[in-house]
Amino acid sequence: MRVNTIILLLAAATIFVACDRESKVDASTFPKMQELTCDAGKTTSFAFTAKSAWRLSSDALWCKFITANGEQYDHSGHAGTHTITLRITDELIKDEPTTANITMHIGDTERVVATVLRGAKELKLNIYDTNGKRLDAINIGYEEWNTFEVKANFRFAACDFPEWVEVEGGAIAGDSDHSAIARVRIVPNGDRERYPITADEGYAMTFTDESGNHTIEHPIVFDGMGDDQITITGPTSQYYGWEVSLEGDEFRQQTEEDTYITPEEGLKYTITARNDEYELLYIEESIERGIRSYSLNADWMEFDPETMTLSVEPTDATRHGIVMALPMGIYSEVNNDLEANIFEVDDASGVMMPAIKSEYVPYMLIEFTQRDFSERGAYEGMYIYHSLTTLEIEATATTDTTYSADEAFEAPFINSVAGKRPGIIVAPRIEGWNTAAYEAGSASAEVWYKGAKLKISEGEYYIGENKDEVLALHLWGPNAGFEENVYILFKVNGEAKKLLVVTPPTK
Repeated sequence: MRVNTIILLLAAATIFVACDRESKVDASTFPKMQELTCDAGKTTSFAFTAKSAWRLSSDALWCKFITANGEQYDHSGHAGTHTITLRITDELIKDEPTTANITMHIGDTERVVATVLRGAKELKLNIYDTNGKRLDAINIGYEEWNTFEVKANFRFAACDFPEWVEVEGGAIAGDSDHSAIARVRIVPNGDRERYPITADEGYAMTFTDESGNHTIEHPIVFDGMGDDQITITGPTSQYYGWEVSLEGDEFRQQTEEDTYITPEEGLKYTITARNDEYELLYIEESIERGIRSYSLNADWMEFDPETMTLSVEPTDATRHGIVMALPMGIYSEVNNDLEANIFEVDDASGVMMPAIKSEYVPYMLIEFTQRDFSERGAYEGMYIYHSLTTLEIEATATTDTTYSADEAFEAPFINSVAGKRPGIIVAPRIEGWNTAAYEAGSASAEVWYKGAKLKISEGEYYIGENKDEVLALHLWGPNAGFEENVYILFKVNGEAKKLLVVTPPTK
């Protein structure tokens, strides 16, 4: 019994001494704990002194030892002083910092001797143009869409931008594997689009990551509308069909329903151009003998840039006007010869006449006729127009009593046209002078030239319906042309109601 007791005491003493020796070895053998910080894509190192053979291991895939055999997750060595280099990668990187533990193994014991704090994922988002060039700012378009590409190393979406920026489709989003193609333009309000917007003004489009915790801003710039662009808003949506009173104080536009629109504020406009720079053209349209012509710089029209209203001076005769607003970029291209650049020859009717080129029609503010607004009765005056151009030829009252008609009027005959046989068409506006009366024999017309009556049978004139299906007289001149006045006498029941004196064409 005594022997056993002694053996047990010796065994306990041996175990105590062994444990005490191991504790002392642990404390003195393992190096002091170190804390390292490093971003992905870089390296870091730490040094230590070991008293015996050792082995290091990393518990993170993104933290590797750089060794003579390449990059490893384990590294070993002998007693002595060592400097260990670690490669930190972006594998499994997150939007927040992550930690790797470096554990040292000596014999059967181990201890964490270093921790590596890897920084959060660096969010990168760039803007490129359609040619792949990186952009410092997002340039938005005016009427056209500007296209750009967004590339990022994270899943992203545009979360904020000014309300005056229109994004096609309403949103921009993408992920780290796919870029996003976006199209943007300005939302015009008649003012902001006039002037450029620079990056210094601080407007930006903000992108956010999926968590919403990180944002990246890109400046927004706008070059302004082009100097060749202009927006014109008038009293109505149409620039044509306007009439102005002879006094110049009343404006109205005829509708397709033969009613009139009369703006209460007169002819008021909104003109939007880059830096408010545009040039106004005042064009007078003249119609002589049924042929149109134009003249620039008509001084009887005026546009007030302060009130943005158009005014027309009084007159005592019918006249036609056009007002055009050219953006400065267009004006600078054509002002060396406005007539040659703006007008072209229109021969669709068989008569060569000037016409405004179609590309300048969008710059029209108004096309109007200034005339007497007093209503003309169904049987007042005469309506005469060119048989080819269909443009009206004005008939004026005269006191000619050659054929003792109740009323007499005078109008010019048209000039000759090569390869054509043009004439005039006359609707005399006489009560009882209509198709039924003509067929019944109570309505008639006599055409006199140099004291002789012309003959329908010889094709010198004829009576039929005009374009409005109203009885009219169609008059053509002889091959040599009229050299003296032609007299057309319109009769009802044998009574001379109206006389038209047709003066010779010009030579």
